[in-house]
Amino acid sequence: MQKVLLLLWVFTLAITTTGIAQNSDLYASPSERKSIAADYYEKGNRASKREQFPLAVVYYDSAIRLYGGNSDYYFARGQAKELADNNIGALADFEAALRIDPQHYTAMFKRALVYLKQKNYKQAAQDFTFLINNVETFETKAIVFKGASYDEKGEMIFSGIATLEDMMADVYLARAQTYEQMGFSTPTMLDYDKAISLNNHEPNYYVHRGLFKLKKEDAAGAEADFRNALEIDQFHRLALYNLSFLVDADEKNEIDKILYGVGDFAMAYSRRAFENYQKGNYEEALLDYDSALQIKRDNANDLMNRGMVKAKLDRHKDAIKDFETSVYTDNTLTRNFVLIGNSFQELNNYPQAVTYYQRYLRSGTGDGVVYYNLGLAYMKAKKDDLACEALRKAYDLGEERAEPALEQVCFRLE
Repeated sequence: MQKVLLLLWVFTLAITTTGIAQNSDLYASPSERKSIAADYYEKGNRASKREQFPLAVVYYDSAIRLYGGNSDYYFARGQAKELADNNIGALADFEAALRIDPQHYTAMFKRALVYLKQKNYKQAAQDFTFLINNVETFETKAIVFKGASYDEKGEMIFSGIATLEDMMADVYLARAQTYEQMGFSTPTMLDYDKAISLNNHEPNYYVHRGLFKLKKEDAAGAEADFRNALEIDQFHRLALYNLSFLVDADEKNEIDKILYGVGDFAMAYSRRAFENYQKGNYEEALLDYDSALQIKRDNANDLMNRGMVKAKLDRHKDAIKDFETSVYTDNTLTRNFVLIGNSFQELNNYPQAVTYYQRYLRSGTGDGVVYYNLGLAYMKAKKDDLACEALRKAYDLGEERAEPALEQVCFRLE
């Protein structure tokens, strides 16, 4: 225990002496303070490049404390906060950078990207449009983390270092995504086209335009875009994954060899798991969901689906754990409560089954099947009055299977 405390004390001392501006620094001359601030700023940049974003924020704090008149310091701290999942703090810093320098257009771009993440589409579109109409090139001395990189779901993330020459293409791409969320079809396509005309060596641009074409039922156009992405990066997983839905069986098999052979593409495992589940191959489905969740442990849908597979395999206690984790991860997936109730029924724990069916029904969903299951649980718990009430509700909602049980239990009450 003493050793652990000693290590913690040493770590704290290191942060105090190297990561935070000392009081003595505050009494230095203005030129010295600017020099010390610049040193902290560079330390923050090095931490950011190593993806040590909380530490980078500490260094940038020190730079700003010593010299708060440099817009790049706020910009850099805003990026570090965003990358540390502090979007509100990031937004405040980007706005601070713009107050110091209204022409810090990279800060405006990053602010707009945060608006997009927050689903403030109107404000995001306004910023992107201003940049498109008023900026020819982006100029900044600050490190700029690229804003148009995407995870395996196609969601925008910060990664790598952007080239300022390519940033206008990123602006068009981001506005296209914004317009897509706002339901503006033609402007969306025009912006995707413009992004690609400005930067035709970025495979993600083609993938996103392809996905938009799929939504518009232009399968041929989507296939062409996915193939264009693969011309740039032959192992681009999102392009391969989406292309696999549009090709014949032979090519799909070749694509699957690439996706599954790499072994770390969660969506591919999820898809194959679902296919196995539909075929009744539950053991194979379980292995694939296990693989998917090793890659993305917090995928609430995969957790719920794996729970359903375990229930099919009569592993109800394990299934309940997956359902509970799923709804904890995404509280909108309230169907988990029904699945938990069903597993408790299979375990003959009828009071717990009732509890979870009621939790689902409290969400306001009038589901005849759930009322039917609730009625059966009450019957097995020998609560005929409550069973009669639930089964009658199920029947009224169109669940015809409730009729025989309804007649039986309600007849006993008469």
